[in-house]
Amino acid sequence: MRSVPAVVLIVFLCAFSAFGAPTEEGWTLAKEGEGIEVYTKPIQGMDAKEFMGITEVDAPMEVILEVFRDIPSFPKWYGFCRDIELIEDYSESHKLVYFVLATQWPTKDRDMVIDAVIDVDRAGGKSVITMKALEEEVVPRVKKYVRMTYMTGQSTLTEIDGGRTRVVYRVRSDPGGYIPSALSNLLAKDQPYLTLKGLKEMVKDEVYHERAGLRK
Repeated sequence: MRSVPAVVLIVFLCAFSAFGAPTEEGWTLAKEGEGIEVYTKPIQGMDAKEFMGITEVDAPMEVILEVFRDIPSFPKWYGFCRDIELIEDYSESHKLVYFVLATQWPTKDRDMVIDAVIDVDRAGGKSVITMKALEEEVVPRVKKYVRMTYMTGQSTLTEIDGGRTRVVYRVRSDPGGYIPSALSNLLAKDQPYLTLKGLKEMVKDEVYHERAGLRK
């Protein structure tokens, strides 16, 4: 079986204020900068925190979708993605991937198998990318990684105007096994921040505009 990487995710969208902050109770602003806001909140019964990253990207929705479809590119921009591999390419909008999440020594890296589905509503100017870790051992476990079997997430893309898109990235997960609370909190703050920051850079690549049938 091919070797692959890890990822993290979840969601249920909530309403947002005019300033972008979530109105749902329990969220705390954990990090902000470069037009990105990251919020976290405790998960009952877990040490890990749910996170939500919000930003506006200077690119049409179609271009952002092409970045997400480019699975091999994830280690370049997706926060803490050490490695990733496409396992099944069911369709343009449905893929099964093996994802390895980088942590910090001496904590073991995490891996997971993620089912990813893209639901596009072009008429409504909105797309939702849903990700869920599978419990089934589609990829055999290896000793050097801790397998994550609970992770749900969404990236919701909403068109703002001609060339801008609002992105809300939300994930809820259980890292599996022991992980220091300080590291867990760091991941909850930095993973969405680095992911959205990386996405803002990736959409500048003309190849994604060409794949979307648009000229930069």
